[in-house]
Formats: sequence, C-alpha cells, structure tokens
Amino acid sequence: MKTFFFRKIIFCLFTGKQIVAFSAYTSKHLTLHRNTPVNVVYDAVYYNYGNAYNTHSGFFTAPSGGLYIFTWTSLVYPRKIFDAEILLNGQRRGLGNCNNELNPGIENCANTVPLILKTGDKVNIRTTVANYLRRHWSSFKGWKVQ
Repeated sequence: MKTFFFRKIIFCLFTGKQIVAFSAYTSKHLTLHRNTPVNVVYDAVYYNYGNAYNTHSGFFTAPSGGLYIFTWTSLVYPRKIFDAEILLNGQRRGLGNCNNELNPGIENCANTVPLILKTGDKVNIRTTVANYLRRHWSSFKGWKVQ
C-alpha cells in the first residue's frame, strides 16, 4: 500500500495533478438510536491528501470533477446492526448492510461505490437502521481515479 501511494505521489509531482485521497475512521464507539438516520462522522484520519474530507462534519467535498471510488467498512458487535447509505449531495447512491442482530459473533462488512463527481459535490455516509459502530475498525475512504 505504501509503495502504491509513493509511486502515485511521484507521478503526480511530475504531471502536476493534485492527489485526492483520504482514509478516515471512528475514534469512539458510536451508540445510535436504531431507527433515526444520522450522518456518520468519521472523526480521525490516517491521511487526507487534498484536505477534501472534513472530520467535523463527515462530508467529503470534491475539489475537482472526475471519477472517485469510495469505500466504507463497519464492524458491529453481537446483536447489533449498522445499515447505511452513501449520499451524493443528499441523494442515495449506494446501500450497505451490516445486520448482526441474530448472530452471537462479531461482524465486519465492507462496501464500495464509484461516483462521477463535479467540483463542490458532497459525499457522506448516513445510517438507515443502526444502533452501534465499533471504533478504530470502522472507516470511510475515498480517492480520485481520474
């Protein structure tokens, strides 16, 4: 993974293209009201190239148009649920299901969605039905492909 980003940085330095990539995660367990949709704020980052992800609001704002890839992962404890959607300017563009309500073990779920964005478009994760999200293991990531 480090080799990929190093090569990408070198490539971008020579071509003059801006790097846009972030990897955010939750630093605290989130305990939620099951049937009340909320915007998920991934409040810590491993990296935020281009500073397009906001750790206070949970929104990614596209600094330029193009193809972007977004992923989110969710880890829930036994008898918990974290179903969520990815929104583009408030409109659903994908769903993720991490329903562990009938399972006595821990569940890890992942989702990936490609989106064509315009400058200023906003992308975020919002719960649909959720009551728990495990800290450190749950994340939201995105990067510009072209």
